[in-house]
Amino acid sequence: MNRDKGEFVYISAVIPAYNAEKFIGRAIKSIIKQSCTVKEIIVIDDGSEDKTVEIVHELSQTYPLIKLHTQKNAGASSARNSGIHEATGDWILFLDADDECSEELVEAYLAKIIEVKEEVSVIYTAYYQINDNSKVISMQLSGKRLSATEGFCDILIRNPIISPSGVLVNKKHLNDLHGFNTQIKYVEDVDLWVRLLDSNYSIEYIDRPLSYIRRHSNNTTSSMSTSHNAEKLIMDQYGVDYIKEKLYKRSYTMEKNSLDFALFLIRYKHWKQCEELLENTRILEDSPHYNSYCFLKSIIYIEDKRFDEALDEYEKILVADVTHGAALNNSGVIYAMNGNKEQAITNMEQALLLFPGYLDVKHNMTLLEDSETDKSLFRFTLRELRPVLLSYSTD
Repeated sequence: MNRDKGEFVYISAVIPAYNAEKFIGRAIKSIIKQSCTVKEIIVIDDGSEDKTVEIVHELSQTYPLIKLHTQKNAGASSARNSGIHEATGDWILFLDADDECSEELVEAYLAKIIEVKEEVSVIYTAYYQINDNSKVISMQLSGKRLSATEGFCDILIRNPIISPSGVLVNKKHLNDLHGFNTQIKYVEDVDLWVRLLDSNYSIEYIDRPLSYIRRHSNNTTSSMSTSHNAEKLIMDQYGVDYIKEKLYKRSYTMEKNSLDFALFLIRYKHWKQCEELLENTRILEDSPHYNSYCFLKSIIYIEDKRFDEALDEYEKILVADVTHGAALNNSGVIYAMNGNKEQAITNMEQALLLFPGYLDVKHNMTLLEDSETDKSLFRFTLRELRPVLLSYSTD
């Protein structure tokens, strides 16, 4: 691929596959149809027991750029690392076997490489979620550029890179960090992005939805609790003190840094320390961080079963923002626990109207239909919502 002043950029697509017969053909063809061709498509079959290998082999007869490698089942991280090892390109375009991408993806990446003068480590785009029939089922899921310390913190707070699928990575930097950590079975991509950012590499972003992530019950991280538990394992590799040091090095206001640290204290279940931090952090109602401040206090109150105090915080939030989904759900739970079923339903219906895929609300609405429901079964949402919710299975 011609880049600039006679320099060439070669891209290898790497597709890890396990029992992917239903979608592997679509994934491969979305790479073949690129307006700028890749050097090779490397499929690493991770011990499939269905017709995945047969499908890939048949396609390779028509498209010689497809290279099939097989291995005993060892997981997605191992399969991606095998693909990295086999790749001869300077860049690796990862695509999961059940996903697809726009035919303009590679062209957009090449343009970005030329545009950015400094050495690039990773590039990703906005996403659409698609269903089994490749129909778009979500609004655009947007991200942002991530750089060094601020990016390290951003990833751990709320990872904007929805999936490694569709992401382009500098092979040299992958090799420098020894690829994916095979000891991490879920969200192993988050671990890689964090390690890259901690090594002062940057991650570029293209604000066009050129990657299509398929959501179905067989997704490895389709479970919300699985994803959150895996994120906690990644955080534990660094520890709360290291994360605090990173947070307070950022060029944000003290109140922003303190609120983000409070969020980590909650995730580490350091409840007392978090409460003390929030008590010493004064944020006024006209601050853009006021709702987050109230929400974090509410989570402390919920943990301590001070539900009336938590409800006061949600009422403050909803005065300022009637579309705050987590406040609507959580206040609805408290209303339900207090016997005010009508108000509970009103709040939860509003949350579901705003966020149709909101699993906590769906769960709680089902419980509200049973007058004998055990109150402990209601689900509070412990993090503020993304603007567009991801699709997960129920837990």
